[in-house]
Amino acid sequence: MTTPRIPSPADPDARVLYLTRDGCHLCEDALPVVRAEADRAGTAVEVVDIDADEQLRADWDYDVPVIIVDGAVHARYRVEAEQLRAALRKRPWWRRLTGRA
Repeated sequence: MTTPRIPSPADPDARVLYLTRDGCHLCEDALPVVRAEADRAGTAVEVVDIDADEQLRADWDYDVPVIIVDGAVHARYRVEAEQLRAALRKRPWWRRLTGRA
């Protein structure tokens, strides 16, 4: 089994990439939590449907929702608001230098 490719957000201001698919009840439950914590941190969330990209579907088919923060997988299936809040408080060095969220 190969390691899934971690995609990058197309939006340079998005620190959170949210991989989802239509009809996923776990995705529907987690997205409001992710959006609320991203809003609190002052950053954007980019939502990507894995079924729109064959490679993403192959890599993440059984793992959605996947929450990726600053290029690293933060959570799969469920998200805890407190843990996501803590992850969003940590800013990578390059974001501190460029002044991005």
